[in-house]
Amino acid sequence: MKNDRAYIPFGTMLLLALSLVVFSAHGAESGNTDKKECVPLSKQYPDMGTEQSFSAKMKFTSVWGSFELPGGPCGYASAGEHYNALLKDAKSHGAPTKHSYSSLPDWSGHWGSDIAMGEIIIGGFNSTTEGILARLTPAARKVYEHDLKMWNAGQAVDPIALCLPPHFPRWFTVYGYREHFLTPDKSLLGVEMMNEFRRIFTDGRPHPSPEWMTKEWLGYSIGFWDGDILTIWTRGIKEGIYGRGIPRTSDEIELIERWRKVNPVAAGVEIKANTMGGTFIPDERIEIEVTIYDPGLIEPWHSVVGFYKEDDRTAQLKEQVWPHQWDCVAGSNWYLSKEGVVSEYAPGEKPDITNPDFWFNEQYKHE
Repeated sequence: MKNDRAYIPFGTMLLLALSLVVFSAHGAESGNTDKKECVPLSKQYPDMGTEQSFSAKMKFTSVWGSFELPGGPCGYASAGEHYNALLKDAKSHGAPTKHSYSSLPDWSGHWGSDIAMGEIIIGGFNSTTEGILARLTPAARKVYEHDLKMWNAGQAVDPIALCLPPHFPRWFTVYGYREHFLTPDKSLLGVEMMNEFRRIFTDGRPHPSPEWMTKEWLGYSIGFWDGDILTIWTRGIKEGIYGRGIPRTSDEIELIERWRKVNPVAAGVEIKANTMGGTFIPDERIEIEVTIYDPGLIEPWHSVVGFYKEDDRTAQLKEQVWPHQWDCVAGSNWYLSKEGVVSEYAPGEKPDITNPDFWFNEQYKHE
């Protein structure tokens, strides 16, 4: 998978031990939620990241998306407060915008994840281990330290390998073409991997009531349009992980997103999308400001996601851009044995389960 490679992009456990000493010295064991007294993590650890984003190894280039944490130095207290502030601001200038089919932005085509943008989109590849640790509360940090040991020892299992869907926000980082279908009352935002489509309701409804809201892989999303900007609030998400070697997320995680299509060429911003070899259209790009709220975070985690548009403007390029129906069960070689051992089929061992002759075979017994 080109955007979710099997690497562990972190240092050794010695680095972890040294980083914990630094955290204790700086007093990161407790986050202060009082905005008047709080000290943002970027001030506590001025050398642990870039001037754009705390915990990031390198700077990014965006056309529109801001890397500044919304809501002041330590951010908003909750996703709800953040969303309502955006909604209030939109109403101050006549929004939410009631689009018709003809007035909706044109997000047609096939899009790929630009792995050179932000920290969330590249699954931690650009995040430092010590920076991530500093983001976590003591309880979440303890779990993450355990999980890192499992990753480094080869004893962790990526849930995707067992054909479990990537939950949200990992949905941003996974492999495959992306397609967007916009209507005035609902937007479908999809990715080829696992054939996952998010449904964003923009018809004014609230989130489901507590008795109706379950925990889902992609959660429940509502939003509104402010001109050509789509604002989204997502709740009701299952527990998961941000990515391989990245911390877990709780089932209380909530996210605020702001999506906008931009034109780097017209804006005079030179961006060479990191497409892992794909061909992209330079004057079409979608940028998303993502803010993550989770009890395991000392302050909200904010970053910018970038999608580049696949170039299919010639007959030859059209031949290359074909989304596929994702068939994870057929493609995965991992399984759990009766003894509880996570195993992998050797080459040639796995039955051809897509062959109908396998479905009606007297050699197999159903126990």
